Amino acid sequence: MDEIALKAGVARRTLYNNFASKKALFDATIAKLWERMPLDAVIDATAESRPPEEVLYAIGSTIANFWAPPEAVTFLRLVIWESARFPELRDSFLDNGRSPARRAVVNFVRQLSQKRGYRIDDPDLAAAQFIDVILGEVLLNRLIAGQPPPLDDDRSDYLVREAVELFLARYRRSKRS
Repeated sequence: MDEIALKAGVARRTLYNNFASKKALFDATIAKLWERMPLDAVIDATAESRPPEEVLYAIGSTIANFWAPPEAVTFLRLVIWESARFPELRDSFLDNGRSPARRAVVNFVRQLSQKRGYRIDDPDLAAAQFIDVILGEVLLNRLIAGQPPPLDDDRSDYLVREAVELFLARYRRSKRS
């Protein structure tokens, strides 16, 4: 709390006047972080009747852009570090952002699995594969780096397009099938 107060340029007492505990500060920070996740954009993309590759690209771009800023990576490190002592922090992180976003993607993949031309026996796994291909590149390498390097728009766009191609190559049936 001393370090946060110092960086914020306020007295520690001011922090405690605004946040009753470290947990309350974490909760407020998590809520602020997830406000930046345009969950509506993910849900809206899945509801539109556009070609699946466009919907997947919109979803993937939203995910990549959310995790692109270095502060998002830094915050995730904090969540990971503090989750052992504050399991409710982990739960709040998952319940307020990650889970709703994944549910929206799973629902889209489940709808796609019902369409002719696709064979998706396990929509939950297929959605996780799509998301995790993006997160593996956008997040994992930067998570273990000393100072998370920025993720430029061209690299992000390339990663998302490749994830879409990989998904479609795996789950879209060829014209002959």
